[in-house]
Amino acid sequence: MSKRLLILGTQFEFTELVKKSVSRGYYTVVCDGYSDGPARAFADKAYTIPVIQIEEIVKLCKAERIDHIITSFSDIMFECMVRIAEKAGLPCYVREDQLDAYRSKAVTKQICEELGIRVPSFCVLRSPEDLREAQKAGKIRYPAMVKPIDSYGSRGLSIVHCEEEACRELEDAIGFSFSKAAMIESISQGQELNCMAFLVDGKVYLMSIADRMTQSYDDRRIPLNYAIRYPSRYFDEVAQMVTDIFDRFASHTGQTQGPMAMQCFYDGQGIEVCEIAGRMFGFEHEMVTLTTGLDVEELLLDLEYDPQKAAQRMLGHDPKGTRHASCVYFQNIRSGIVGNQDEIRSLAGHPAAVQSVLFYKDGEQAGVLGPRQYFARFYVCADSREEMLQAEKDMFDHANVTNEKGERMIFVPAGEHGQA
Repeated sequence: MSKRLLILGTQFEFTELVKKSVSRGYYTVVCDGYSDGPARAFADKAYTIPVIQIEEIVKLCKAERIDHIITSFSDIMFECMVRIAEKAGLPCYVREDQLDAYRSKAVTKQICEELGIRVPSFCVLRSPEDLREAQKAGKIRYPAMVKPIDSYGSRGLSIVHCEEEACRELEDAIGFSFSKAAMIESISQGQELNCMAFLVDGKVYLMSIADRMTQSYDDRRIPLNYAIRYPSRYFDEVAQMVTDIFDRFASHTGQTQGPMAMQCFYDGQGIEVCEIAGRMFGFEHEMVTLTTGLDVEELLLDLEYDPQKAAQRMLGHDPKGTRHASCVYFQNIRSGIVGNQDEIRSLAGHPAAVQSVLFYKDGEQAGVLGPRQYFARFYVCADSREEMLQAEKDMFDHANVTNEKGERMIFVPAGEHGQA
């Protein structure tokens, strides 16, 4: 009997997954709300249905006799996959009753506290009155971060310095939350880390640890992410601590298969966990392949149809890797009409550049930090950390895009980029 796979997602990060699924002989169906998704061109069949329309995609699964479903790379895609699988009777590595552990930031932190895992101090808020009560009780220290408890894509996050700012930003954060609740939490210190793991038959395999590089440009907004460097310079110090956290969290939730991702901070003494998710980081699984050689798309497909082979892949995996790679981000911080991008296009010719994506066209209208999350993204890869950092510095030193007023539209970090 032929294998019939639904891949939830058609944007370019799914292209290789679709190609490899088809090359294995699987009947491959793709679906999301983006009618121009590039992965559509390689699928056996494509549907245009927004992923949040769960019932419609369940009908699709039954009509196409789908036997497995895959997605990754974003919280909303992960959540919808779990809900679709539950209703369509498809196998899935997380059950619907486990979702809150991964989708509610408050529940994640509560679980961590129960397990003795450090988290920032926090309060869940549903109104300005909740904020004032928490402040009276001495539960809030400024500056602090306000964010939705269950949004996605870093939406609705802000830094606040007093009660007045917190009340103002709280309304925004609640508006981005699916359950209409927000969280205010203390700001973690140290190096921010992006960590990924993969579970097969209950065993946690560390996949990667990376340094998430950020810098402030506005004291009201969270620092902007300008690069993610693989592997972390602290890899040897934190690898066992990170693996232990993944293992304890998965044991608590009951997850025995599939990917996990964690954002946390290392202060030289220990780990403080901010978020744990049941998927891989967007735009980062490629970094794992570049630095370690692990084929993430093949791993995801194996998990569905050949778990023993997935376990074999992870047994041979070195999460530190032998090469160094950086995902270099440019973010738009000024509104206006996008001018000529030839300077930023030319960066694709850098000897260390292995992939580039420009998310805007010349002449297109762009706003502050939107409407797309990033302005452009480049992958660089090198044999040493020093070479990687130099390539990263070259890109920031030579990137420029201006609007119709001649103002620089993209954020370029000052001072710290290029440091070890």
